[in-house]
Amino acid sequence: MPTLEDGRQAIQQGNLQQARLIFEAILQETPRSEDAWLGLAEVLTDSEDKRICYENALKINKGSQAAKEGLRNLEPRSNPLIEALGQQARDEPPDYDSDDDEDDDRVPDSFVDADDGPPTVALIAIGLLLSVVVFAIGSGTVFFLITSMNGG
Repeated sequence: MPTLEDGRQAIQQGNLQQARLIFEAILQETPRSEDAWLGLAEVLTDSEDKRICYENALKINKGSQAAKEGLRNLEPRSNPLIEALGQQARDEPPDYDSDDDEDDDRVPDSFVDADDGPPTVALIAIGLLLSVVVFAIGSGTVFFLITSMNGG
């Protein structure tokens, strides 16, 4: 019967398929082997399969830091720069009430309430419609000029 050490050696040698077979064989014999579930999760490529392995390891040992970290690593991550900028914006709100002479940096009151204007989707639709009209008129004009030059 293969051992956990055999599975770890296969991982170190880069033979992930062999490691997978070893961990699966161990789990056939010992389904409550936390280390085998963690090893199997390490060699699998599908996120959902990994999640199942980590959850099984947590069922065996609720305090398994490796399983918790594995699940945490499966969570989608956002861009750290955007997170940092968002955190900075929450930590340091702009001071619009300062008495500085830099009033040019203030946002006009008409821009503050964005709900007063037309919806963005409507503006995009109007822009697309105008583009189609301009294209049609331009194409018609070019067609007219070409046909009139050819005596047609």
